[in-house]
Amino acid sequence: MRTYVPACDGNSPDRSETVSCPAALAMCSDSTTPTDLGYWIFSAPAGTTDWTATGGYLCLGAEADPDAPPPVVPVLTAEDFRRLPLPAAPIVMQPPNGRTLVNIPTNLYTAADTVTLPTTLLGQPVRVRATPQEFRWHYGDGNSLITDDPGAPYPDLRTAHVYERPGPQKVRLATIYSGEYSVAGGPWLPVDGTATVASPAGALDVITAENRLVS
Repeated sequence: MRTYVPACDGNSPDRSETVSCPAALAMCSDSTTPTDLGYWIFSAPAGTTDWTATGGYLCLGAEADPDAPPPVVPVLTAEDFRRLPLPAAPIVMQPPNGRTLVNIPTNLYTAADTVTLPTTLLGQPVRVRATPQEFRWHYGDGNSLITDDPGAPYPDLRTAHVYERPGPQKVRLATIYSGEYSVAGGPWLPVDGTATVASPAGALDVITAENRLVS
């Protein structure tokens, strides 16, 4: 978890009273709200009070009672992140009819963008920004590919695959997302962990071309 303390000498989360000072106000003189105070950011493992300064600060409204306990900012855990409805990246096949030839590149790619999702933590509004970082392909023939490249339509064949034997195949894709979150309009903070989202499998029929003499 995290807590904010006015950025004044001697202030800490363990101090019974946290006071404001001109230095904390000066830190936010360029803020869109000039009355904001600068707050140091402290973090501690969940369920403990072993506070450690993160080295960062942010500007918060100064209208709150300076003698009140500093605000505690909830942490979006990796488990919270994985419970969000992150989108599954679509599997796009070329040729698009679900049939391809042996020994010919079959273009397989996806389209995945950064998404921002709303949620709540301890009653506070939170925005979560999820960014696709990695794509894990399983082609169904025992081969796979791990890449940060989503690929692209033909004629770009960066993520194409060549099947060497005919037969039906199931193509699978897993997208790995990294995340950031912002509590009540505060700064973007990293999620400590990733989320893996599986796409619906794609069916592909690999066939052998036959040569025929025609007049």
